[in-house]
Amino acid sequence: MSSLVPIVAETLGLPQPSMNVLAMTLRKNGLISSGGRGRGGAEMRPPDVTNLLLAAMAGGHAKDAHEIVARLREASVTPGANQYDDPPRPIENLPLFMQPHSLGAALDAILVSYAADGGLIDDEYQLPITNISLTVTFPHLVCYRAELWLDNGSENWTLRYHRNHPAFDGVPKDKMNDVARSLLAGRGDLEFTARVTSTTFYDLAQALEESAADNTAQQLRETLARKTGRQSL
Repeated sequence: MSSLVPIVAETLGLPQPSMNVLAMTLRKNGLISSGGRGRGGAEMRPPDVTNLLLAAMAGGHAKDAHEIVARLREASVTPGANQYDDPPRPIENLPLFMQPHSLGAALDAILVSYAADGGLIDDEYQLPITNISLTVTFPHLVCYRAELWLDNGSENWTLRYHRNHPAFDGVPKDKMNDVARSLLAGRGDLEFTARVTSTTFYDLAQALEESAADNTAQQLRETLARKTGRQSL
């Protein structure tokens, strides 16, 4: 079992056997790596960390973890769309936040930035965004929702991500309620909500950097440069 699993379990304060079960399901379905080299055992990639984090936060049955994670990664946002039509303020190091994007891409980019730059995600005034929180809501397969909050100490951004269950794809609006009722049949309306903050992202990013191969820092910087369009540091 990869060293990635106990690291995430310890960071989140969850029992390692529970994380092992989640990891097994994700690995079987190609959502985390299954080998590699490095001081920590397996080569750790940002999507691996993101996927284990989402699996742990989503609740529900472990056997469904891969489906939940896949849908949460697909959850998307259009920044500024529901914010009085004001254009979102820029985040210099990660401009992907200022255009339509998925939750998976956002979390991967945060981990890359924290591991490569020590957490220096800058806004338009070069103020570091040091406070982050991620809230995931999972209501029994009807839809997948998450909220990402970013703060530089004086101003903040809130991005809300959403993905309907695939059963709704292509369904006419007048049939949406029928689909929802069929998904919830016999399940009730219990809703899971989980939240993590900057501490989790710092700890996971540090593990990402330390547990991978020796050239990880440069690889991460190159990845960050490709995502942001900047020159590699």
